[in-house]
Amino acid sequence: MSGQEKSMTKIVKPLSRGQITIPIEFRKKLRIGSNTILNLVLKGNKIEITPAVVREFNEEELREYTDKEIEQFLQDDKIDKNTARTIKKLLAEGKL
Repeated sequence: MSGQEKSMTKIVKPLSRGQITIPIEFRKKLRIGSNTILNLVLKGNKIEITPAVVREFNEEELREYTDKEIEQFLQDDKIDKNTARTIKKLLAEGKL
């Protein structure tokens, strides 16, 4: 197995409310502690669990938008009358 890590397999049983215990070996390997945030992804019939990367909130990255910018956002978000009419028709026909 050159370049590949050895797989570890454990069988766990969900509790009545769907909770599972991640085996200690897995938690140590992935450095999962009691405060670790996990990212769950459903891929076909498998659940992929990985520690999430959580960034700290940085107020300096925020900025205030001007009234003009907000108005432009609202205008850009509107749909034309033809599209609105088509959507209403499809909704009435139960096709959306």
